[in-house]
Amino acid sequence: MAEVSLTQQQEKIANHVDGALIVLAGAGSGKTATLVQRVGRLIDQNINPRSIMLVTFSRKAAKEIKVRLSKAFGFDGEDVVVDTFHGFGFRFLRQYKDMFGLKEDQDWVILTENEQRRFMNDIGKPLADKANVEAKELRKKLKEDFSLWSLMKQSGVCPGNVSDALMALEKARCAKSGATPNHERVSMLDRLAAQTLVQYEKDKRSGGYLDFDDLLLLPTRALKKYPEVAKGLAMQHRYMMVDESQDTNAVQYWMTKAIAEHHGNLVMVGDDDQGIYTWRGARVANLRRFIEDFKAPVAKLEENFRSHSKIVTTAGNLIKHNRSRLAKKPFSAKDQGTLPEVRVSERDRDMAQSIVDQISELRAQGAEYNDIAILYRTNRMTTILEPALKQAHIPYSVVGGMSFYERQEIQAATACIRIANKWDDWMALRSLQPYIDGIGKKGINDTIKSLQEYNENLLTLAIHEAPQQFGKAGIRLQAFLVEVFANTHGNADNMTQPELARRLVQWMKDGPMKILDREKDDVVRVKRSDNLDLLVDEIDRAKPDCFMEYLMEGPISDFVEASDDEDRVTLSTIHRSKGLEWPHVIIAGMSDGLMPLDSAKMNGRPSATSPSKDQADPDDDGGKPEEERRLAYVAATRAAETLTMHHADLYHFPGGEPVVVDPSPYIAEMGLQLPQAQLTNREGYQAKKPEFTPDRSPPPPVTEEHDEPAIRIFG
Repeated sequence: MAEVSLTQQQEKIANHVDGALIVLAGAGSGKTATLVQRVGRLIDQNINPRSIMLVTFSRKAAKEIKVRLSKAFGFDGEDVVVDTFHGFGFRFLRQYKDMFGLKEDQDWVILTENEQRRFMNDIGKPLADKANVEAKELRKKLKEDFSLWSLMKQSGVCPGNVSDALMALEKARCAKSGATPNHERVSMLDRLAAQTLVQYEKDKRSGGYLDFDDLLLLPTRALKKYPEVAKGLAMQHRYMMVDESQDTNAVQYWMTKAIAEHHGNLVMVGDDDQGIYTWRGARVANLRRFIEDFKAPVAKLEENFRSHSKIVTTAGNLIKHNRSRLAKKPFSAKDQGTLPEVRVSERDRDMAQSIVDQISELRAQGAEYNDIAILYRTNRMTTILEPALKQAHIPYSVVGGMSFYERQEIQAATACIRIANKWDDWMALRSLQPYIDGIGKKGINDTIKSLQEYNENLLTLAIHEAPQQFGKAGIRLQAFLVEVFANTHGNADNMTQPELARRLVQWMKDGPMKILDREKDDVVRVKRSDNLDLLVDEIDRAKPDCFMEYLMEGPISDFVEASDDEDRVTLSTIHRSKGLEWPHVIIAGMSDGLMPLDSAKMNGRPSATSPSKDQADPDDDGGKPEEERRLAYVAATRAAETLTMHHADLYHFPGGEPVVVDPSPYIAEMGLQLPQAQLTNREGYQAKKPEFTPDRSPPPPVTEEHDEPAIRIFG
C-alpha cells in the first residue's frame, strides 16, 4: 500500500476498522488523505474493496477521491464504491423499479428544473381556468410553494392529499418565518397550489419521472418499508463512509442509517462549524444524532495544514461563539504570518477602490492574480466591485452556479438520449420541438395527444407505415425520430462511447436539428459548439460504460468547465467558495447587515428578529444567527497566507436607498480591532445624510442568493 505520513490524530482514524466513528474534520485538516489511507488499510486486512463505500456530495468530489484511490491502490482502489447521495438513489431506483410500479421495459428520467416548472404549470393551468383564477398568479404561487414542498420532502414529508398538503405547507411556511400556523386561513390560491403539487407527484410517478428530491425520498421510504432490501445492501456495502456529513438532510441521514444499522460500520466525517446549507434542508444536528444512534466515539482532526496560526486563531475566536457546536480546538503549527486585517471605508465605492489598491499591493509583493479571491455574502456586491476592477484593468472571473448540464445545447443532447431510451418521454420531445422544422408547439402537442389515444409511443411512430394518422406533424416527426434512433443506437457495437457521443453531437450540428445555425449571435454560436465538444471530452475523461446512461444523470451532475490558464482574481459568494482555498482572501462587506445578512437592515428597515430556539432540542442547528457565523468562519478559513476584511459605512446598491451600517459584530468576536486612523471622523460621518439623489427604481430584494448565472470573465 502507498503510505503517507500521518499525524497522530489522522493515524487513529486511518487505523479504525469495525464499528461506528464520527470524525470532526476541521478546515484544511487533510481529511481526504486520511480517508484514502483508511481505505488502503482496510484493503490490507483482506477486506474486499467492493464492500467499501464512500459517499460524498458532488460528482466532482467523488471523481477526485476515485482518482486518488486508483493512484494509491491500483485496481483495488478502482473497485472501491465512490458515489454521491443522488447518484446512489438513482441507481437504487433503477435496480428496484418494480417496487415503484415501473415495468421491465420502462425506466426513470430525471426532470430538469425547467421541466419541473412546465410539468406543474401544465397541471395548474386547467385548474386555474376552472376556478376563474389568473394562471400567472398560480404560477407565482407555485414558485413560492414548491421551494417549501422541496424542503418538506427533504424532511421526509410528501402529502398524498390536498388537506394534508395545505396543513404541511402552512406549517413549513410558518417554520421559516417564525409565525404561528393558522390552518383556517386558506385562500383559493393556496388550495389550487396544493392541489397542483399533489397531482404533480402522482403524474410524475405514473409517467416514470423523478425530481431531485425523489432521488433521496423514494429510496429512503423503500429501505424503511422493506428492511430486507436494506439488509441486502448492508451485506454489499459492509464498510461505509460519509464525507461532508454536516451537509446531510434528514432523508439522507435516514437513508444511510437504514443500511448501516445492519452492520454498524459507519464513519461519518464532517465539521459542524462549516455547515452552511440549512437553506436547502441540511441539518448540522445530524452529527449529534449519529453519535446518539450509533453510540459513536468521536475522533478529531483539529490541525489546519492550510492556514497559519494567526488566521486559524482568529477564525476560532469567532466560531466558538456558536453555542450549538461540538467541542473542538482548531490549531495550526505554522507560526509565520500576519494578523488578519480590517480596513474601513466611508462609502462602498471607496471600499471597492481600497480592494483594488490592496490587489496592487499584493501584486507588488509577487502574488499572482490567481492567488487572490474576493468573497462576499450576497451577489449584489458584484455591482460595487466589478466597475472598480474593470477601471483598474484587473482581470477577474465571477464564479457562478449555472450547471453545464443546464445549458440549452446540452439539454438538447440529453433530450435526444432520453427519447431514444424512454419512448414515452413526452417532456423531452416537447423540449426538442424548436429544433424540428415545420412543427410548432401546437403540432407537437396534438401529435403527442394522438399517440397517447392510440396507445402508441415514439418508437412505434418511427417505424409506423402511416405516421400521418397521428396528425399533420406525424410525417415530419417520424423522419426526425428515425435519425435520432440511428445516431444513438445505430452501429453501437462497433464504436467506443466517446465516438458514439461525438457522432450524436456532430449530427446535432450538421443534421436537421441545425442547433448552431439557429443561433444568430456569432459569439453564442461558437460557445454552443464549444460546449458540445466539451461534452464529448467529458465523456472521454469519465469513461462510462454507457455514455447515454451517463448523460441521463446530467441533472444531478456538477460538471464544471476546466478553467483557462489566464491569471485572474476570483470573485465568489461564500457559499460557492466552500472546499476551495487561496493564498490571499479578501472579504468584501464585513458589515452589519451583510455579515451577518439582514435584508431589512440593508433596505433601511428595522431588523427582523429570529425566533428563539431551545438549545436542548437535539434537532437545533443554532438557527440563522449561528449559520451566518459559520459562513464568516468558512470565508476566513479559505485563506492560507493573508486575510483582509473590508467594511464601508455606507452602501448604495443599484435600485435601492443608501443605508448607513456599522462594522460586522464578527470583527470584535474574532478578537480584532478597527483601525483607529480610519475612524477619526466616523461619528460625524454617520450622522450626516448623503448629499446626492438616490436611484428611485424599485430595489431588488437582498436575498441569500446561493446561485449565480454562468461564470463571468473580464480581462
